[in-house]
Amino acid sequence: MIRFEKKEHLKILIFISDLIRKVFGGDRTKRISKKIELILKKEAGFKKKISIVDFGCGSMEISKKIQHNKFINKIVGVDIFKSKFKYKKLEYYQYSKTKDLKKYKCDVVLLIDVLHHIGIGKSFKLLKELSRYSKLIIIKDHFEHGQISRQLLRFVDFYANYAYGVVIPKIYYSEKSWTKTIKMSKLKQLYFEKNFQQHDGLFNLILNKKHHFISVLKK
Repeated sequence: MIRFEKKEHLKILIFISDLIRKVFGGDRTKRISKKIELILKKEAGFKKKISIVDFGCGSMEISKKIQHNKFINKIVGVDIFKSKFKYKKLEYYQYSKTKDLKKYKCDVVLLIDVLHHIGIGKSFKLLKELSRYSKLIIIKDHFEHGQISRQLLRFVDFYANYAYGVVIPKIYYSEKSWTKTIKMSKLKQLYFEKNFQQHDGLFNLILNKKHHFISVLKK
């Protein structure tokens, strides 16, 4: 399925899904984009305009929100789908392998709820590869807390991605497996925030803040 060239029945499903999120506090983009802005301003320490790669960008909703900051020069969205998506500071790039990213060297890579789709045991390889082409990697992802928590995450993942053809993972990170992933990637964690609240209202009751974390990695 092509994400940006949607069939009519999928457009309806996506519209209904987005409406439900708006009404019941399921819009994650506002909180995540504010957190990324804060990290870029206070943690990254860049003294010039920065370039960003939004890896696994989807429809680039996070990038659309942060692009207005004066310290951002350009954001390149990267995903596997065809698109003519382009804004003033944003452009989209379809890729087939991470080595293609060498032509898009940047200051920061964003990985927003992407790594668990790569596979918990394989994600360190992607982190190592991305660190070759960037100075900093900002990650937002999930922690599971037992079987019930895992299945809840899988259900919400299915709800969020069923119209986009994204593979739903069988397991998610634990704090232990995330620590192992960092070690295997040979990167340093500059910032870590667990219990990150990304939703409000009903969505926060269903999938509360203990399921979300933010991490910033560097060589």
